[in-house]
Amino acid sequence: MSEEELKPIPLDNLPPLTFVAAGESADEQEANLQSVTPSPGYPHLVFLLADAITKRSDLILMDFTQQQCAVRYQVDGTWYTMPPLQRNIGDFMLASMKQMAGLDFMERRARQVGKFSAEYLRSKHKCTLTCQGVESGERVAIEISRKRPPTENLEEIGMRSGMRTQLVDILNEQGGMVLFSALPGDGLSTTWKAALQSTDRFMRDFMVLEDKQKAEVEIENVEPVLFDSSKGETLGSVMPSVLLREPNVVCIAQMTSAPILNQMIDLTNNSELTTVSRLHAKHAVEAVMRALMLKPDREGFARALRAVTGQRLVRMLCTNCRQPYQPSPKLLAQLGLPASRVPVLYRHFQPSAEEITDANGQPIEMEPCEVCGGPGYYERTGIYELLVVDERFRQAMLDPQPTVQKLAQAAAQSGHISLRDEGIVMVAQGKLSLEELQRVLKK
Repeated sequence: MSEEELKPIPLDNLPPLTFVAAGESADEQEANLQSVTPSPGYPHLVFLLADAITKRSDLILMDFTQQQCAVRYQVDGTWYTMPPLQRNIGDFMLASMKQMAGLDFMERRARQVGKFSAEYLRSKHKCTLTCQGVESGERVAIEISRKRPPTENLEEIGMRSGMRTQLVDILNEQGGMVLFSALPGDGLSTTWKAALQSTDRFMRDFMVLEDKQKAEVEIENVEPVLFDSSKGETLGSVMPSVLLREPNVVCIAQMTSAPILNQMIDLTNNSELTTVSRLHAKHAVEAVMRALMLKPDREGFARALRAVTGQRLVRMLCTNCRQPYQPSPKLLAQLGLPASRVPVLYRHFQPSAEEITDANGQPIEMEPCEVCGGPGYYERTGIYELLVVDERFRQAMLDPQPTVQKLAQAAAQSGHISLRDEGIVMVAQGKLSLEELQRVLKK
């Protein structure tokens, strides 16, 4: 396609978005940027990035085929399909991005990764561009990271007051094992960091053992002890030096095998250390079951385990456009909510037929919500559960043939509040839609 086939967009009409291109020096950055501003794809790229940032997208996915370029935004963990681009427009946009990221714009098959920055709405956004040739054409991902205030404690991530007090008290006790669990992508690292930052790290010695290849942001007064798996080093190879320093709390970033779990059990029961780790699971009970499936010293595990957390990330209803509705008595009964105390529930904005058609029945375009931009949700928070291990649950762990169902029954009999029930409380408070709760619990 020739450049003349693209409809030109006057630069004066562009959103006030500015780029910082890749480069070893300011002069090189400016040269890379100036090389793409005359491109017919540059104005379309400005509109794309400005639109994605306005909609709070943290990831743009572009799929190139012979006919067109499909575009999707990820907002608050959910994908939204955007209008496709003409193939020639997409090609020029991609060439501009590759040049700004310091990549070879002629290469369409090999995997390439580069970075540039964009400033818009008084915020700076780092953009990571990943391109990879696929059978149908080329797939392009633009990861947009915006600066967020650091998460300092459990209150800031949305854990309710009583639960966070109980969890912190358990973490501050001498001895016992605490496990944190979540599905991949559901904020486990954030909760881990917030929980450790909520403990008495200034009065006790904390050490976190983690693979150098997967090391995370350091936490104040939690000393990192790194091993390099790429060189054959293991958790066991650094453990002796850790124990010589007599820490009070040993944190293991990922509990993935029976030897690691058995070492945690030994430290907890024989050295009276507090041990903390994390693993992937749908909920707290499943986390225990997954640990049991590693076939550790079961009696030792049951004696050591003190508490397990579970969580899911959910989209919060936009308070500017959420819609109240009166739930039926049957629905309230299913949710276990008293009708006298919950007169209304809320859902995301859903326009009526009258609102989206004119007097002649023709569709009309509505102005999107000025806060959320249209989806009806704004930002995410967590639903959290805390399973405190008691004697009844320990006996269930020692069952010759434990199952998730048996463990869940024992937990419920001990008064454990599940993720589902914690989520229903948020539905009743108007923070969460029932549809959103059902969506995340199906994962």
